[in-house]
Amino acid sequence: MLILLVGYLAVTQPEFATTYNLMSILEANSVLLLVATGLTLVLLCGGFDLSVGAMLALSGILLAELVRSGANYFLAAVLIVVLAAIVGGLLNGLLIGRLGLSFFVVTLGTMSLFRGTGQVVTEGQSVNLYDIQAARTVGSGDVAGVPWLTVVALTVFVVAVLVTRYTGYGRMLYAVGGNAEAARLAGINVWAVRASTYAVCAGTAALAGVLEASRLGTAAPGAATGMELTAASAVLLGGTSFAGGSGSLIGTLLGTLFLGVISNGLTISQVSSFWQGVVTGLVLLAAVLVDRLRTTRVRPRLWRTGRRPRPAGASVSA
Repeated sequence: MLILLVGYLAVTQPEFATTYNLMSILEANSVLLLVATGLTLVLLCGGFDLSVGAMLALSGILLAELVRSGANYFLAAVLIVVLAAIVGGLLNGLLIGRLGLSFFVVTLGTMSLFRGTGQVVTEGQSVNLYDIQAARTVGSGDVAGVPWLTVVALTVFVVAVLVTRYTGYGRMLYAVGGNAEAARLAGINVWAVRASTYAVCAGTAALAGVLEASRLGTAAPGAATGMELTAASAVLLGGTSFAGGSGSLIGTLLGTLFLGVISNGLTISQVSSFWQGVVTGLVLLAAVLVDRLRTTRVRPRLWRTGRRPRPAGASVSA
């Protein structure tokens, strides 16, 4: 689908297949890729996080407040990402993983908590970051023509791919998402694995907030509204199941690029930006439908053969 979409736009829109436009697509979707990467780990364990957009907005606000009070930009960014991971692990992770509360209710509550905290800190106003040199460098600078935002996002993405594919922790993610009880009997600390995914997801959302505030030159409490749904669309389009236990980060990358190309194509085709939300919603519905059809097709086949499904990406020995 992505190849067909790119081919169609390249033929019908001459300005699409230019180096400048392709770099713009990568830069504009780097923040989405970061959020979707963390959200993929949560979905692999059979959970979901509605608070990623609010965490993104709050992180940008905290960065602006710290930097404007005299703190070093890079130290402030690292501190915010670490604190976000701790908060995500303690709030979402423990409440969902340890106490077994509904991930929908818990993350809906933390979404309101983070968004409200941003409103309180700024009194509903935006905070300017454009006069901070380090923020301008990260937000609009590049390395050999590749935007810094894209470099950071791809670095985090590659690390996440290596962890999920080649480490024991990655195999535990698939095991917990595929069958939590079997994973527990195999000696895996199920609640700790689930809690860790929410910590990682909060950390990547915070890093995305730092980059987004730097790119825009301002931090606002209402930023990234609806980001959680867009990130979910990218993850589900990439083949990660809502039921957990199957999916891949490579698919998440393709889903992110697909949404980015759609948005860019609508823009250069001079289609109203209001339609982008309509398209995103339709794509999300289509992704859920495809996931449902795939699941119902696989289960009867496994029942007939008497075999149990093996989590995608898991080795035979695992």
